Amino acid sequence: MFNSKERLLEIFKKSDLSMSKFANILQKDRRTVTKWLDDREEKELDFESKKRICEFFRYPLEIWESEKDEFYSMLHKIKNDEIRIISEGYAEGLKYIFENESEGSLILHPAFPNPAYRDFIAPSVYHNFDNDEARFYRIKRGEKMRNYSFMASEWYSIKSLLEFCFSPLGNFYTREQKQAILDLMIQIFKDNLNKNLYFFDSYDKKIYGWDMFYLSINIKNNSLFFKVPLEMMLVEIKNATLVKKIHHYYTNAKHCPIHINPKESVMIMELLLECLNQNLSLQQSCIFLDEKTEYGKLFFKSLSVDL
Repeated sequence: MFNSKERLLEIFKKSDLSMSKFANILQKDRRTVTKWLDDREEKELDFESKKRICEFFRYPLEIWESEKDEFYSMLHKIKNDEIRIISEGYAEGLKYIFENESEGSLILHPAFPNPAYRDFIAPSVYHNFDNDEARFYRIKRGEKMRNYSFMASEWYSIKSLLEFCFSPLGNFYTREQKQAILDLMIQIFKDNLNKNLYFFDSYDKKIYGWDMFYLSINIKNNSLFFKVPLEMMLVEIKNATLVKKIHHYYTNAKHCPIHINPKESVMIMELLLECLNQNLSLQQSCIFLDEKTEYGKLFFKSLSVDL
């Protein structure tokens, strides 16, 4: 018979949570939950524990009484309440990002740099959306992201990095602002074990447009959100299977796009800052990077120029 303790074990496996976190959801002692999962506890799982599991993971209560096939269908199905659209407005969106971008987040940026660094140096270009509440959350989010101890991994395409430094199209930064932003990020990321900075080759693999969205993944909470390109519309997803799959793509060496070693990303920014200081052109800068690093091919790839 497929009893409640066997079902609990399957839910625990799918959750990808630690035993302590799972026990906290049940509001039980860790040892008690371990006994349940090992089927060493004679008592049946009580109704309140079943209810807490359903409320936290958003499963219907029927999952405890269903047939085995139906149980697995409920377990792995993406339910409507696992997807939420946050679209109340610009300030509300900033508030949501500030409150939900937590320690350990993996953030994929569509453009370099993160607004947390940009807004500290350059004035906002979104004057039509700005108000006191938006400015408040933009400042608070910036302070959190720039905090030396805030743990996060940030991904940017090499293409967006070069566009920031050299493109004359859609680039509202002055030369001095570019230099100041690079200098700020160098200070924040240099020798900082709490933060990882990745510059990846967006031409390496087809990633189906994820590099065009702001994507923030929190694997600890099995949640992610991304910006839809409609003013400030955010989509939140809390399906553990999907979140884990996307997170795995950017953390597994066999699957993630070719990228610059995060230990050398600060060095790349330092070299680009030197290029800006010398007023080198885009092609001259790529030649300079090729001479100083092993990543010349990645930069020339963005230019479609042979070495």
